[in-house]
Amino acid sequence: MVSILSRKLRRDVWRHKGQFVAVAVTIALGVAVYGGASDAYRNLRRSFDRVYADLHLADVVVTGRGADLLAPDVRALDGRPLVEARLQADVPFRLAGGHKLLGRVVSLPASGQPAVNQVDVRTGAMPGPGEVLVEQHLADHFGLGPGSTLEVMAPEGWRSVRVAGVATSAEYLWPARSRQEILTTPELFGVLFAPEPLTRSVAPQATPQLAVFATDRRAAATIDDDVAALADRAGSFEVTARAEQPSVGALAADVDAVGQFSVLFPLLFLAAASLGTYILLSRLVYAQRSTIGTFLADGIPRRRVVGHFLGYGALAGLAGALPGAVAGVALGGWFASQYTQALGLPLHVVTIDGRTPAVGVLVGVAAALVAAGFPARRAARLSPAEAMRAEAPTGRGGPSLAERLMPPLRRLPARWRMVLRGVGRNRRRAAFTIVGVVIAICLMLVFWGLRDTLSSVLDRQFHETQTEDARLQLAAGAADATLEGVAADPAVAAVERTGQFDAVLTAGDTRYDTLLLAFPPTTTMHRFTEPGGHERTLPDDGVLLGIGLRDTLGVRAGDVVTLTLPGTGRQLQERVAGFVDEPMAAVAYISLDELQRELGDDTATGALLRLVPGADRADAEARISALPGVTGYLDTENLEAAMRDAFRLYDTLVGLMLAFGALMSAALLYNAMAANVAERTAEIGALNAAGMSRRLTARLVAGENLLLTALALPLGLLAGWQLARWFMATYQTQGYHWSLQLRPATPLIAAAAVAVAAALAQLPALRATRHIDIARVVRERST
Repeated sequence: MVSILSRKLRRDVWRHKGQFVAVAVTIALGVAVYGGASDAYRNLRRSFDRVYADLHLADVVVTGRGADLLAPDVRALDGRPLVEARLQADVPFRLAGGHKLLGRVVSLPASGQPAVNQVDVRTGAMPGPGEVLVEQHLADHFGLGPGSTLEVMAPEGWRSVRVAGVATSAEYLWPARSRQEILTTPELFGVLFAPEPLTRSVAPQATPQLAVFATDRRAAATIDDDVAALADRAGSFEVTARAEQPSVGALAADVDAVGQFSVLFPLLFLAAASLGTYILLSRLVYAQRSTIGTFLADGIPRRRVVGHFLGYGALAGLAGALPGAVAGVALGGWFASQYTQALGLPLHVVTIDGRTPAVGVLVGVAAALVAAGFPARRAARLSPAEAMRAEAPTGRGGPSLAERLMPPLRRLPARWRMVLRGVGRNRRRAAFTIVGVVIAICLMLVFWGLRDTLSSVLDRQFHETQTEDARLQLAAGAADATLEGVAADPAVAAVERTGQFDAVLTAGDTRYDTLLLAFPPTTTMHRFTEPGGHERTLPDDGVLLGIGLRDTLGVRAGDVVTLTLPGTGRQLQERVAGFVDEPMAAVAYISLDELQRELGDDTATGALLRLVPGADRADAEARISALPGVTGYLDTENLEAAMRDAFRLYDTLVGLMLAFGALMSAALLYNAMAANVAERTAEIGALNAAGMSRRLTARLVAGENLLLTALALPLGLLAGWQLARWFMATYQTQGYHWSLQLRPATPLIAAAAVAVAAALAQLPALRATRHIDIARVVRERST
């Protein structure tokens, strides 16, 4: 008996090979996405950990005057810490072509590598007297290398320095100036590593820092608390743990997002795969009721019948999970390599962990078995007499719901009324088809929504929120004279002062390091949009906060927060006037007039420009950058291009998931349509026997399937929109939950794509109607 069931299993799989391949494809995609995302997450974590360990990235950094004096006490702490005293200063750079930016100089020992925060020299050598190392992102962007020169603003004016080499630093794998300026560009920010004597010479105002690395990694989890306690007792210092360093925090958020995707994406794919398996086997059990009854009547145990139908799920699961696991290994290695190469990591770790493909195979097979279990139990519960008896219709004939709602439809030709009535005649069959279409649209909208949201966030930031064409950084005290020259430039249509300050926001016991940005009260260069979408102006009194800070600080409109400005030594008490919806940064905004009243000094540190339409942007940059007092010029178009490039790898990943989703949608639709035709073999054969042509019956079945597709499209769009909204809400950055931003055309394109796929899915399914054995069908229906 076992051999008979085995033979039947093989024959059924071959007879429905297209549907089984479709199920296997959906399972393969789910397993591949799981394996790829899981391996990428693990490999990225290991790669960063390896680089951090090899270059002795500081576990904690103490910043402030006298920080170096803490070195003896820090060395006495547990963990055998390595300690390095250094200097750091933000100073203007001038590069070939006259481009200016506010960069950063970090000191190195006069000779050799530092004990903490070492650098990996990619080309050239460690710097000698009067030489510098250039951080790789700045070097790559401006084509700098050993022997190049650039200028640094020193007390006596611009000083030329020679480039000894190009280096990678674990502190600047993601070149961010601060936690609030994560998304920067080499045109705005870059880093030089200079011997300490040169650093003191060009930046006498450089701030001392003490970098600490625990040699005993078991103490790494607590050394930042120990160092912070020492710093608190010694005076007022800024203490930054490794996790709070800008580059580390930004990359950790990225890797955590990959970790989230490694769970959410596969669940979505495997849920669709399970649905496809369930639809296929449910319809197979329904179509084979008489065969099942014969087996049970002949004494085959029910458990063997259950095992027989579970075998379908096991075969489909294995057929999909095994190649999916192999593809997942390749996908994970590819993504990790692309990511680390984009960052310029000196090394990347790509390991194959046998547990990941093993878990993928187990999960894929389990998903198929669970889906197969329900129809298998249903088959085993049938009594032989019931199973072998032809199933009579349970409902009464009559007009369809559409005909009752729209009586003119009753005058349609009989064949099209058959289509309308066929939709509601077998509700189970109709429900399966509708659910398949809904899942297909959900898959499309989730991934298309991710792609639209990434693009829309940048569009909104650079074309709605920020409306300037360029930003200027100004030397201290030079705003008035400099801006007169800027306003006189023929390419400048408007110019506004701005102020930017490092700030610490405190509410109760909660603090947050951020930026305080000041604009004129009537600014036309920045739009402030409330969470509801309404525009507002800067308040005369109080501050506006990024919406992410509402939950981070636990504040509401009307509450009072403390603003500490470390660069000025001042502390302000400000009322929260409201919140703005800006996903790029969680910052605070204040009126430039109010800030000037509070501080009593000229608070302008920069300016925003709007250029005359059609102006030559490169010429304007060259002229304005050359003005005395201008220490940095950033074209907003270049910043936008840099941001889009930064998101390029994610866009590629989401595009890949969209392609997977489209493939899985096509497989689901094919499965639903093919199963619909297979289930109606007897009905189609009877109509052919009664004289209806095969071509006409094919059109009628296709019409019913497409009508069900049309009914499912609105439901699918609604369900897909809700699922995509939830999916985007799971991504959080700086306390901000991103919201879904679908382009108006996206739902229409998704619906059209699914409708076309459903139409194409009819072709192989309806081809089967040409091969129906009419004599066999009539003989079976008469017994």
